[in-house]
Amino acid sequence: MKRFIPLLASLVLLTCCAGSAQAAFGLSEFSVAFRNADGTQATQAGSHPYAMTTVFRLNSHTVSGESGSGVFPDQELRTLSLSLPVGFVGNVVSLPRCSFVDFKTVDEEPGHDAPTSCPDSAAVGAVGAYLLGGTSQTAQAAVYNLEPPPGDVAALGFRVATVPVIVELRINPIAPNNVVAIVPNLTQAALTGSFLELWGNPSDPSHDPYRGSCLDPAAGPPELGEFVSRGDCPVSQTGPFLTLPRACQAPGLVTYSALSWQGSTDVGSTTTQATNGCNRLGFAPTISARPTSQSGGSAAGLDFSVNVEDSGLTSSAALAASDIKHTVVTLPPGFVTNPSLAEGLQACSEEALARETPSSPPGAGCPEAAKIGSLEVETPLLQKTLAGSLYTATPYHNLAGDSLLGVYLVIKDPELGVLIEQPLKVTPDPVTGRLAASAESIPQLPFSHFRLYFRSGERAPLTTPSTCGSYQASAVLTPWSGGPPVPSTSTFEITTGPAGGACQAAAPPFAPAFEAGTVSPLAGARTPFVLKLSRAAGSPQLRSIETTLPQGLLGKLAGVSECSDAAIAAAQGREAPNLGALELAAPSCPPASEVGTVTVGAGSGAPTYVRGRAYLAGPYKGAPLSLEIITPAVAGPFDLGTVAVRTALYVDPITAQIHAVSDPIPSILAGIPLDIRSIAIDLSRPKFTLNPTSCDPMVVLGATTSTLNQTTALSSRFQVGGCNGLAFKPKLALRLSGSTQRGKNPALRAVLTQAKGQANIAKVSVVLPKSEFIDNRHINNPCTRVQFNAGAGNGAQCPAKSILGHATAYTPLLEKPLKGPVYFRSNGGERQLPDLVASLGGQVHLNVVGFIDSVHKK
Repeated sequence: MKRFIPLLASLVLLTCCAGSAQAAFGLSEFSVAFRNADGTQATQAGSHPYAMTTVFRLNSHTVSGESGSGVFPDQELRTLSLSLPVGFVGNVVSLPRCSFVDFKTVDEEPGHDAPTSCPDSAAVGAVGAYLLGGTSQTAQAAVYNLEPPPGDVAALGFRVATVPVIVELRINPIAPNNVVAIVPNLTQAALTGSFLELWGNPSDPSHDPYRGSCLDPAAGPPELGEFVSRGDCPVSQTGPFLTLPRACQAPGLVTYSALSWQGSTDVGSTTTQATNGCNRLGFAPTISARPTSQSGGSAAGLDFSVNVEDSGLTSSAALAASDIKHTVVTLPPGFVTNPSLAEGLQACSEEALARETPSSPPGAGCPEAAKIGSLEVETPLLQKTLAGSLYTATPYHNLAGDSLLGVYLVIKDPELGVLIEQPLKVTPDPVTGRLAASAESIPQLPFSHFRLYFRSGERAPLTTPSTCGSYQASAVLTPWSGGPPVPSTSTFEITTGPAGGACQAAAPPFAPAFEAGTVSPLAGARTPFVLKLSRAAGSPQLRSIETTLPQGLLGKLAGVSECSDAAIAAAQGREAPNLGALELAAPSCPPASEVGTVTVGAGSGAPTYVRGRAYLAGPYKGAPLSLEIITPAVAGPFDLGTVAVRTALYVDPITAQIHAVSDPIPSILAGIPLDIRSIAIDLSRPKFTLNPTSCDPMVVLGATTSTLNQTTALSSRFQVGGCNGLAFKPKLALRLSGSTQRGKNPALRAVLTQAKGQANIAKVSVVLPKSEFIDNRHINNPCTRVQFNAGAGNGAQCPAKSILGHATAYTPLLEKPLKGPVYFRSNGGERQLPDLVASLGGQVHLNVVGFIDSVHKK
């Protein structure tokens, strides 16, 4: 940041002008140049020029009168700001400084008579100025390196015609972060122009005659630039003061902005010579990377640094190395984004970033809840380490290429007035989640160490690989000099398994925990059903799940509408990033189809949780019903879209048990591995789930498959109580119609009824009167089991003569009754007589099987 010094020189010259007011305020002449000791232009990139010269003249006018004539500025200069070429720097750290007390104190030592008491060793150049009243009236003064006031990186000062002039040097807070020099609130001095010379190496013996007290303050050179000496003032050798840009670029742009005491303004610019010889510049940066946890499958931060050795920056005899222009860092496979980061996280918007200033308190710009780490910058041009913070940028609307994962690096130092903001774009591989971070157009400000510390802990931004071993981060660093990119790598180890346990094999075991049951385990109660599947951190991820509920655990479909295929398609159309919020605000499926909620925990460390809804849907993959589980993947500032997973609900036609089979569960969205740790489904629609009325021990069975194709059986004990408190008083009515004469075939009508709230009927046994027989003439053409199951099944291809009648079943669980034919069906030889099967169709299909036999089996 010491590069700001050349700028300072230009400012100082500009500040010298004052005089009588006229309308045409502005600079009539302005130039900046760098030269070698032999007077030629200094153009070698990264070199330390012999001197920098800045010349300016104010618009002036000549006044003639009886008392004489003189030259006066049209308006007096009040403030001058100067912006130096990008990449031009100065190093004041290695140079002695003059205190403000000494600068303002006149040196009255005999033989000196200097306008200040600053030591000669603090002198960095000389200035000459045209004074009010005529072209022959000039003054000269030494330029000193001053102790900067708070808010400035450096300061220069000189006293001419008893007027103190201070140039404040700062870093432009706006990219490309070049140096800005400001001369504020100048005394209305009688100056119309100036010539400023800053030395590339102030301790060079060739400057001894014009250094500090050896420059005659009473003498004025006949022409600007021809300084008058009154002796030699040697000093100890120091490092270089000025360094040219380390890039070969077009002529450097120098701009100025001037304000007069009368309120007029003037802006303008000039250019310096272009730099060349970039092929001579060195460039050998290296990286270091280490996660904050060496445990596999764990939440981890990252300590990352870029290190630069550049002896040429502080050596007058050598060239400075090129600055880094672009950097791309790629983490090893398996190091991925941790969704846990999102819990409680906020984002920094572009508007909030714009509110950052060097002295703004925490939260005045980027919110503290957006902070995910810190940083440090060491540079040989400053005496202190700069500190900063890492903030999550607003996803898809940021200065990091509008990326999903953008980070703002904000370097602030109120004491030095430094503010540098650098976007960092983090790109996850859409298939593997592997991370690559890139920084573009890095400011041309030299540094020796740039350290990033991404936060550690349960909500750290990374998840480590689950297996032990060596991992290597790589980087490609591109110089501003135009030379070839330089690769660098850093290797680190994962030494333990998850939570510090033993190292895992290549395929870690897959043993998720499973529990399922109803909230109120009371027989016949209407109560929510809850199922939870969870896995340990670092274990293989979940891909799918299937579950079989106990017999008698049912859902009331009556009064529940179905989410249509069109609505489901609409939900699936919201799977793109930034559409999850839309699903939250306007759910795709109608509220009348909602039967419960789903809560998904994701991420290593302490998971973050998102909530979705479960909707009843129609037939799917051969099942009569399905569940559409829709979860907006919205957590913290991130919106990865909507996850819609459909689950087929197969109903066993004999037991009415429900077998649920899910579609594959996504494991990665927009390059972010979901790392799902738990799935909790709560079927909590009022009076939707009905407990069995059997108090026998049962189980909820199932199986789950990992993304590594490992399958694990699931089982959770299930049992209700209170069966003794249930009434059981079903009624059966039988009626024969038609002829009752022997040999005739009367019709039989049976009606079985039961009051609400009683125990379910397990089985029915009916003994017909002795006068009723099976007519053997009509049982020679039963439907075979093969025929019964053929085609659409459930008797669709049974012969017409096998149909004995029809049955209708009414249940409060369904909107409409189940209806269908009653078949004579062969029993496969298990019994002598065929079975009686009522094939009942409707919203679901059930087959009620009756076994025919004789009482005494004779």
